[in-house]
Amino acid sequence: MRKALFLPLCAASAIFLTMCEPFDGPPSIGQVKAVDPEADSLMEEAKQYQKAGDMSESRTPLKEIVRYHALAPNAPEARFLLAQAYEATRDYRDAFKEYGKLIDRYPQSPLYADALNHQLTMAMDAASGKLTVPVFWGAWETSMESAVVIKWLREIVEKAPYHDMAATASSILAKYLVEQDRPEDARMEYARLVEKYPDSRYAPESQLMVAQLWANNHTRGDNNLVNLSNAREAYEEFTLRFPNHPEAKKALSEASNMDRLMVQQQLEVGRYYLERSREYTSAIFCLQDVIRQKSINPEAAKEAEALLVKARAAAENAKTES
Repeated sequence: MRKALFLPLCAASAIFLTMCEPFDGPPSIGQVKAVDPEADSLMEEAKQYQKAGDMSESRTPLKEIVRYHALAPNAPEARFLLAQAYEATRDYRDAFKEYGKLIDRYPQSPLYADALNHQLTMAMDAASGKLTVPVFWGAWETSMESAVVIKWLREIVEKAPYHDMAATASSILAKYLVEQDRPEDARMEYARLVEKYPDSRYAPESQLMVAQLWANNHTRGDNNLVNLSNAREAYEEFTLRFPNHPEAKKALSEASNMDRLMVQQQLEVGRYYLERSREYTSAIFCLQDVIRQKSINPEAAKEAEALLVKARAAAENAKTES
């Protein structure tokens, strides 16, 4: 008898737990209710608030729909209106999050593309500084935190289902990272854009930026020659990918300029060995290599010839003293 009672109780408990679980993910086919009078009534209440300009009050019935009537026919619209209500009251983080939930949970909704476009507009405005948030009870305005802007743009790049929007968001993100003085992150984002969206209108500019960021980075750190070599390769890749682009000739010229800078860098390495570390054998090797590349950088080669005389003399003196 106890066993017979136990099974129905377990079944009832399972049903209850299922009902209490939060809705996450798109509803399965056949799950959406044909009608939900209570959800309809809540939607009417929310729209009356919004019509009266009271966006804050409209949130309460809209939240009730998305939480307890997620399978109602008007649930996607409720999520969209809730996001708009947050956006209207400048609760931008919550607005972006609600648009994202609509995108994740109702991919078949007619409002899907609108939600994506709203997210992109918010992210673009935040990146440009147009979207500001009040601080200290509205005492002044400030730009959205960079971490939030980057997170928003990356989310759009990952979720955007079509080429143009993802490429646009990726381009904005890369430019924003440059402005935030994060050149390595920007370079990687530009490189991803070129690889993932090679036919995008942003691809040529992005490939050039990859090259320029490598070139700019040659003055940072200890990998100067490697950075210049990577810049040269990126400029050459631009001419191969976009041979008919107006900037193709300039890119080829910049590739040659990277060669000149690499020779100049070798000269500086030779000078360091000679004057600072006094490793004369290494200095002689570097300076001779610079002289061999006279056709690429004649000025550096001429200076290397003068330094080579000093390096050889210093090497001879060192031998004598030892």
